[in-house]
Amino acid sequence: MTLIWSGASDLPQVPFGRLFRRVDRAVPEGSGIVTAYTDGQVTLRANRAKTGYHEAADLSSFKGVEVGDFVVHGLDILRGSVGIADSAGAITSVCTVCEPVVDLDLRYVAHVIRVQAESGFTRALARGIREGGADFRRWGTLAELPIPMPSAEYQRAVCDYLDLETTRVDALIEEQHRLIEMLRERREATIRSALLSGLDGAETAESGVELLGAVPKHWRMVPTRYLCKIMTGSEDSGNATEDGDYPFYVRGREVLRIDHFSFDGEAVMTPGDGQGGTGKVFHYISGKFEAHQRVYVFTDFREVTGRYFYYFLSTFLRPVALAGSNTVTMESLRRPLLANFKIAVPPIDEQQRITAHLNDHTAKIDTLIAEAQRFIELSLERRSALITAAVTGQIDIQEVT
Repeated sequence: MTLIWSGASDLPQVPFGRLFRRVDRAVPEGSGIVTAYTDGQVTLRANRAKTGYHEAADLSSFKGVEVGDFVVHGLDILRGSVGIADSAGAITSVCTVCEPVVDLDLRYVAHVIRVQAESGFTRALARGIREGGADFRRWGTLAELPIPMPSAEYQRAVCDYLDLETTRVDALIEEQHRLIEMLRERREATIRSALLSGLDGAETAESGVELLGAVPKHWRMVPTRYLCKIMTGSEDSGNATEDGDYPFYVRGREVLRIDHFSFDGEAVMTPGDGQGGTGKVFHYISGKFEAHQRVYVFTDFREVTGRYFYYFLSTFLRPVALAGSNTVTMESLRRPLLANFKIAVPPIDEQQRITAHLNDHTAKIDTLIAEAQRFIELSLERRSALITAAVTGQIDIQEVT
């Protein structure tokens, strides 16, 4: 039975296996590893960040790939790992390497398969891969995938149009990413300035902490243990309830919910370890809450407000207390390190003015960041919709080009 993709029912459709032949090449000696990424790029891993990828030492199970080959990842096809190789090298055998046997535009076929994946069509075919369903690592399965096939000339026109339009959208998105980076740098600079210099231009003196430098002369440097009580929670993440009445602070950035509470008041929290990264996740709360057994809870503040303490700890704990420490390697915080970490403590009224200043300025910056992030989301949605409309024949290319 010939499969039909309803997403492009107005266009003639041809099984993938009638458009391509599978190519099995030996891996040339000294080849680098080529990866099919979910954004459609097929390139040497050395050209991209290697985070999250295992670097294979034995390439005996790999196959060769040449520049211009069409590559389909047998599993990650569901996430869009389809594209044209821009590098020669060795690629995992999970990928199928192909050459066209008819006149077509490889860019168009790659767009089509990614649109099919985004629409859920490919996943529907592949449901139950490990229960005997469709497995796109098998040539017989991939060969049946229906590909809309207008004329090669039309395909090229579509792809040229999309190259132009997506480049414009990508440029706008990149501008917003740069704006967000600039805003985050401004946010950090605003916080650091207020916490190390105050708001009044007061005379400064060395803090005694090398990485902090000078602070206003009338401020005191006080170890955390003299400013608050340091505790840990007692709960496990498995005790969370979806509709719980109280916030439940765990080892990651996400705040869960739970039906009971052990703490009631102003508190600052940071996980002792976890997915968020040591010294990178901090929370402030004033009210009832629960905490994971590996989350440190700072409470019962003395001579310092909880909000000021939050700003200082979240800004300087990692770059100061953890600089050069084995703690970073272990990815685990120890209580003595936290207890001995020194806080620059102004008088209470000055703390309150500093926190009010920071609350105001960071709120404004956060609003601008959120607006830029929303712009990126909308631009990505527009980009995706544009590609879908173009490759499925919903746009008359002759009218827009």
